[in-house]
Amino acid sequence: MKDNIDPSLLHIFNQLPGCWGCKDEDSVFVYANSEYGKIIGVEHHLDCIGRTDYDMPSPTIEYAPSFQEQDLQVMTSGLRMRVLDIHPYSDGSWRAHLFTKTPWKNEENKTVGTIFSGVELTDTAILEVGHWICRAAGISKNDQASFSLDLHNQKVAINTRESEVLFLLLYGKKPQYIAKVLNVSVKTVENYVLRLREKFNANSKAELIDLALDLGFGSHIPESMLKRQLSVILKE
Repeated sequence: MKDNIDPSLLHIFNQLPGCWGCKDEDSVFVYANSEYGKIIGVEHHLDCIGRTDYDMPSPTIEYAPSFQEQDLQVMTSGLRMRVLDIHPYSDGSWRAHLFTKTPWKNEENKTVGTIFSGVELTDTAILEVGHWICRAAGISKNDQASFSLDLHNQKVAINTRESEVLFLLLYGKKPQYIAKVLNVSVKTVENYVLRLREKFNANSKAELIDLALDLGFGSHIPESMLKRQLSVILKE
């Protein structure tokens, strides 16, 4: 890809904020910018070229199967995907990113891979995340939506584990997935859901989700999850 881009355009692209790059149909990196190279731990960002997610010097290799499944889904569906990624990186620090994955198409409009871009979420930053959270919460497209990293100002008091279960539940994750991520039994997850229903005075899981989204829980990451590897596909 680098050889096919005008150097002046590539210079402009590399000044864009965040990390980005592209992969071919086999999820092999064709290009990655310096910011991505820095967090993934390669000596030079062009060292990413020719590698897969399995070949990076970073703990994120544990989630390589998930990354490649997401790539395949994007290429197969032809649709953009938003992903919340929380991982430890090569320098040992944990980071949370909002990634967007998009089908990469050639001049004949044939899908030849994926393009990804990511913006880091920090404890002090509030990131506008677009229409996916608006749709999830039933907010008008003209209203702003924001993503923050704590739950201190919520009207319903829930504990750490309940906030983790609720967060994953709001993004369409089934009890089996939640149990695996949190390393508990499916029965335990179901008990947490029942407890949450009681706290929100919800008659069903669907009503729990609606009430929680109305109260803004869908736009917050529980702080405890910032130390847990995660790659969650967000609803469009």
